[in-house]
Amino acid sequence: MRHIIALLLLLLSGCGQSETGLAHLSEYLDRLSTVTGITLEPQAHPRRDLAPPALEQAGPATAQQIDLIDFLSLTGCSLQVNLGRRNTQLGRTASPSQRLLLDLEFLDLAPACIDLLEGRGNTALAATLRVASDDRKQSLSEQVFNAVLLGSEWRAFWQADPALADYPQRTNSAIEQTVVSLSAMSARWLDGDWSADNRAFELLLSDLRAGDGGELLLATSHLVWALERANTLLATTQSERPLCPFGQATERSRALERVVQQFFVGRVQPWVVSLRRRAELLQTPTQRLETVLYTSFTPPYQDWVVQRDALLLQLTQMTRQHVQAVQAALSSCDQRSLPRT
Repeated sequence: MRHIIALLLLLLSGCGQSETGLAHLSEYLDRLSTVTGITLEPQAHPRRDLAPPALEQAGPATAQQIDLIDFLSLTGCSLQVNLGRRNTQLGRTASPSQRLLLDLEFLDLAPACIDLLEGRGNTALAATLRVASDDRKQSLSEQVFNAVLLGSEWRAFWQADPALADYPQRTNSAIEQTVVSLSAMSARWLDGDWSADNRAFELLLSDLRAGDGGELLLATSHLVWALERANTLLATTQSERPLCPFGQATERSRALERVVQQFFVGRVQPWVVSLRRRAELLQTPTQRLETVLYTSFTPPYQDWVVQRDALLLQLTQMTRQHVQAVQAALSSCDQRSLPRT
């Protein structure tokens, strides 16, 4: 009788708990452990880097170089200013996004300059510029990939605040449009429209830093880790301490149903639903952007995409597996009320 009273008091004592997803997960695990009588060994969530790989080195240098004499021959050609900026110390140490913008400007200005040089009879320099332009066209997808998907801003998008707080209650509503705009810009450049609004591009990259992709991955990782522990606990219960050893509902089985309904269905699942919604909101523009630049994926980035998408897929799969684990634990009990996925 004392055990039954303790269980009932435990079920009624959750009102003062924190209203964050992580708190709900922790409380649910504690309740499961209590009602099943199976002790969960203390175990911290494993920390691991969920962000994409960083750019390890600059993209390949353009094969064709313009020497001083040729540079002076470009007088009257707008491309001269572009080459001048590239050959300064600042240009040689430019960020991937700045190098990309210089390449786009080169591609945009090169045709008129080539025509001007040919009109002057300087066919050798015109040919050199044409080769340099072709080189940049060939490497453009890689340069966009380096600037956007291997840039520090995209990495910041997928890095998380470890605390998570009440995520995803307060998130940046504009981040979806930021990624959509970057996707549209990238596609236009790769389609041969090389005009670029430098300030707009840099601002979009900067806005990526406010994204919450990292929090989404970290929250999902916590959820998967916690439900895996819960499933192990229920499997142990089923094999070592069955809830209904004689096929009839017991106080333990009814207590488990109440815990599942109140703390999993009532608290954890609404948090999972909000994570799914956030995942859908971020995944659609992200996958569109990655599709545009897919041909330039490096093996490390491709591996990260596979791991990221597999983790987010578990928002649905792990919840379903947990419901199945609850059903299995109560499979020998009559008159049970089970959650739905």
